[in-house]
This record gives sequence, structure tokens and C-alpha cells, in this order.
Amino acid sequence: MSAAGRAAVSRGILLRLREQLVFTKKGQELLKMKRDHLASETNKLLSKLAERNELDRQLMEAYENLKVAYLNIGFSSLDSQAATVNEMGVRVRPRSIMGVIVPEVIMEKKADIGSISSPSAYKAASKLNGIMENLIQLAEAESRLESIAHELMMTNRKVNSLERVLIPGLIELIRYVEGRLEEESLEEFFRAKCVKKVIRGRKK
Repeated sequence: MSAAGRAAVSRGILLRLREQLVFTKKGQELLKMKRDHLASETNKLLSKLAERNELDRQLMEAYENLKVAYLNIGFSSLDSQAATVNEMGVRVRPRSIMGVIVPEVIMEKKADIGSISSPSAYKAASKLNGIMENLIQLAEAESRLESIAHELMMTNRKVNSLERVLIPGLIELIRYVEGRLEEESLEEFFRAKCVKKVIRGRKK
């Protein structure tokens, strides 16, 4: 049996159904706004990920520089040179984008490579140090994209469910109740007319 077939018919029910429809449509609009905002964020992140090829190229250059340094001074000396470099400072904090918690990476301190004495090792370290911030931003974008894309998919499903199932079902139910109430009103009107005729006939 359909929902309409099970519905109680009264003006109070009709009023509540209309209120529910208004509330549901407002929820639908909010979800659409959320979906659009998340879609916009997704497009921004995808454009950021497009930088991956360039970063890969720069990493390969840095790797080639590192190989040159290894051939020039050997592994032990290269390791000693690397040990003189202070660690970079990075902090990760949560951020909310339309209710989706994503990481925000803050680079607080770059690595200081001024203590490296070997020219070849310094060149490799300088190359790596120059692209490290972009690599961190890329990792941040990839992590955000994963969370936002999942939420975008779930939000889109909710919007589709409201548009294709819940709202049409409520509209159908409201029409059914309105039709039943109209029928009952007409029946009541005809009954009243019949009663009046009977009363008039008795008076005669």
C-alpha cells in the first residue's frame, strides 16, 4: 500500500504535511549551497594537483644534484653534511570547510642549509629546500581533496534523494489529502442539502 493510502485525512495533517514540505525544500536549498561550495573547493584543489608534474620534474633535478654530491664527496661526508642542517618546522591543524574537517599545514620554519660546506651538497640541499613548501602544499591538497570529494558525493546523493523521492512523495501525499478533504467537503455539502430537503418536506 502506498504512503497516500495509509495517510490519515484531516486539515491538521494537511497543515503538517505542508510545513514538512517547506522545511524539506529549505533543507534541499542548504544542501545545494553546500554541494556547490564543495564542488568549487574540489576544482581549486584539482588545479593545485595539476602542479604535480612540475614538482616531479624539480624532484628529479634535485635527485640528480644529490647523485653528483654523492659522487664528489662520498656517502659518509654527505651524511655528515646533512646532519648539520636543522629540522624544518611544520604544524598541522584542523580546519572546517562546510562542516568537512580537513588538514591545514603551516610551515613555521624552513631548514637552514647555511652550514653545508660542500658546494655540490649545498646545491642539492638548496634545490630540495626550494620545493619543500610546494610539496607540503601538494600533500595538503591531496588530503583535503579526499575528504571533500567524499562529502561532495554524499551531499549530492542527499540532494538527489530529496529531489527525486522525498519532495515528490510529499507533494503527492499533499494532493491526495487535499483531494480527500475536498471530497469529504462535497459529501458534507450534499448531505446538508438532503437534510434540508427532508426537513422542508416534513414541514409541508
